[in-house]
Amino acid sequence: MGQRTRINFDKRFGGRIRVVYAQKTSALDKQLQNGKLCKAIIKVLSGILGREPTQREILGLDDISKCRLKKHK
Repeated sequence: MGQRTRINFDKRFGGRIRVVYAQKTSALDKQLQNGKLCKAIIKVLSGILGREPTQREILGLDDISKCRLKKHK
């Protein structure tokens, strides 16, 4: 992250989130990590939208800010 991005990130999350990246990983480890990240992104989008996201929403082709979001009680 650039310095400005890091400062904005720290202001927003106040040290509650810590990101650690592995320095060197094998091809199998990268594949497993990518699979876990994809599942996590899909779960987050599902929680925001209140439904399963479409393929285009997952790929970032459709703007989810214009979708009807799940109403919380």
